[in-house]
Amino acid sequence: MQQQLKLDLKNATDVGCEKCGNLYFFPVVAIKKISALLSPTGEELKVPIQAFQCTSCQHVEMPFPTE
Repeated sequence: MQQQLKLDLKNATDVGCEKCGNLYFFPVVAIKKISALLSPTGEELKVPIQAFQCTSCQHVEMPFPTE
């Protein structure tokens, strides 16, 4: 049985671009390559990662560090 979560977004905090502070983003996709040595299948994998690009300065906000 799935339980629905009720959130009041009036109390949520806006998150702006870490470079310019703009509040609006485009959804973009980054692709990560996992070597065959680290892959659970033993074959090279390409994995899509959802990210967000600022509509003002074009900076891409990644959900995790890339380096």
